[in-house]
Parts: sequence; C-alpha cells; structure tokens
Amino acid sequence: MTDWRAIFLALVLLVPSVAAVGESDRGLVLVAGASGRTGIQVLRYLRDQGYAIRALTTNRERAIERHGDSWDWVEADVRDPERLAEVTKDVDYVISAIGARTWEGPSSPEFIDFGGVQNLADAAVTVEAKHFVLVSSAAAGPHRTRSNMAQMGNVRYWKTRGEDHLKLSGLSYTIIGPGGLVNEPSGGEGLRVLSRRDYEGGAITVGDVAMLVVDALSNPDSKNKTFAAIRDDALPPDAWRELLKFIQPDTATDEKPPTAD
Repeated sequence: MTDWRAIFLALVLLVPSVAAVGESDRGLVLVAGASGRTGIQVLRYLRDQGYAIRALTTNRERAIERHGDSWDWVEADVRDPERLAEVTKDVDYVISAIGARTWEGPSSPEFIDFGGVQNLADAAVTVEAKHFVLVSSAAAGPHRTRSNMAQMGNVRYWKTRGEDHLKLSGLSYTIIGPGGLVNEPSGGEGLRVLSRRDYEGGAITVGDVAMLVVDALSNPDSKNKTFAAIRDDALPPDAWRELLKFIQPDTATDEKPPTAD
C-alpha cells in the first residue's frame, strides 16, 4: 500500500516555505554609510522587511566593534570607483546614507557628499540597479543660492551637486532631505513630507528617516521624487503616505536637475 502521508511529508520538505521565497524575492540592497547613525537604523528596517543586505563601511573592524558581526560588513571607500564596481555586483538596490565628517581635505563634502554619491550612482548604473535612495538634506536643493549653502564646508552645495548627478543618471531614485537629525529610533510620531522649497525648519529621528528610506525601495509614490521630512506631532503616524502622493516628480518641479550647457 502506498504511504501517501510519507510522500506528502517528503514533498513539504522539498518545497521552500512561502515566507522564505518572499524574503529572497525582496532583493539585495547595498547600504553605503551603513555603520553611521542613520545607516545602522536602515539595516534594521531592511532586515525586518526581509531584504538581503550588503553593509558598506570604511572600517570593518570598527563597525563590528560598534554594531556586532551579525551584518554582512564589506569594507569599501566611496571615493574608490574600482572598489565600488566590485562591491555593487549583483545588487538590486542602492541606499546612500554617507556624509562628510570633516569640512576640509580628502574627506570633505566635495569628495564624499558629491564625489562619493557620484561614484555610487555610476556603479548602480553599471549593474542596472532597480532603485537608488539618497539621504541628503532638507536645506539643500537647486532652488537655493550657493551663498545660502556656504556653511560647513559648502556641504549643502556639494550635496546638491551629488543629487544632480543622480537625477541625470537615468536611475529610478528617491532623494530624502531630513530636517535636523535626532539620534533616536522611531517613536511612532506623526511625520510630514513636503517640498524642500516649503521647508523652514524642523527635526526628525534617524529611525524615522530609515523607515522612509526602506519604504522608498518599493513605494511607487516615492519614485523620482525629492522631498523634505520632519516630525509633526499634529499628524497621525501614517499621514505622510497621503502627503507623499501629492509631491510631484522632479521633472515637474524646481527639484529637476539643471539642463546641460
């Protein structure tokens, strides 16, 4: 007599579970600046959403010391295009949470916020990444004069230059400009997303920025848009999703990249 129960159990063992298939189908995400205060929060959200993760850091030993060895830490310098070409192989998505830590020299905004983003975008183009999410600044953007962006090593100017390169790259992208960063996880407060032209000030936790970043990987309402994001306790927690729908893509706003000379 055929033991149908044994056959059924054998088939169950051979077929991967729905949950496992769903997790593997989310894709591989490269996170630049993964060991920073925003980057580490991004890693946690990606893990919760079932993405595969490649976490870039300039110092793997230091990253492990600070955040543990449960992440796939890969040592790379965003100023090195050849190294980025190696580490972006097979990735589906790219997230950049990088930022200069000095105002002068080879680690200044010119070489990190502009040059680094430029190199990351070029590498993402080569591997035909599905989407690129850039964490920038609410106070940057092409509508601002350079004199208004001259503080702190011209960081807002160089961030804007990096944004422009991404916009002209042909990649699908989202650029998120957080207000003042509070080094805390998400507390479930209301958030407001808005045009950067309308941004006048405000703060947001790094946890909420990370949540917006990971959402942008799959949210069609984020595609090819640039927006500021701040905490707004007067709004319910998910109100930002409806607000995002009313933000126009960059090709229809003053956030569009400059035309070539």
